[in-house]
Amino acid sequence: MALMKKKKGKPAAPAAMPGPDAPSSKSGGKGAKLLAVAAPLLVFGASFGASYVMGGAPVPAAPAPAPAPAASDHSADWRPPSPAQTVALETMIITAGPRGQTLRIGLALEMWESGEVDVPRMRDAFTTYLRALEPGHLSDPAYHVRMKRALLHRARVVAGQDAVADVLITDFLLTS
Repeated sequence: MALMKKKKGKPAAPAAMPGPDAPSSKSGGKGAKLLAVAAPLLVFGASFGASYVMGGAPVPAAPAPAPAPAASDHSADWRPPSPAQTVALETMIITAGPRGQTLRIGLALEMWESGEVDVPRMRDAFTTYLRALEPGHLSDPAYHVRMKRALLHRARVVAGQDAVADVLITDFLLTS
């Protein structure tokens, strides 16, 4: 702040600084205030006018009607396509967990195509997966769905993606 010269007997008063309300020779004074208020109103008015002239917001198209179901879709005679063959694997006995628990599991593969299955590779893929499971998972009935899905994935890796339809658990015994 600039100080004015001190007169005898009177304290020095600070020099007047132009504030936000004081007109400045560069800002244009009242015209700048008017522009600050009018600019948003002009933008709003222009956008409203443009949307009014254009027809407003686009109306979404009505969804296409669903095709009428065929009569055979709801027939009681309909069955899913059955696999070409079912291949039963020998019962596998696996040690599970550090306490020496034993899992005895029988598996069968439903195959889309009839043909040979590489049984040793299939058993290796299943054994590797089952040995890695925690005994707590094996004793949980809700986990069996995940286990079947994982076994199906491994079967499809070994036999081919389009070869195996499903893995069936035919025997399951967990001993402590």
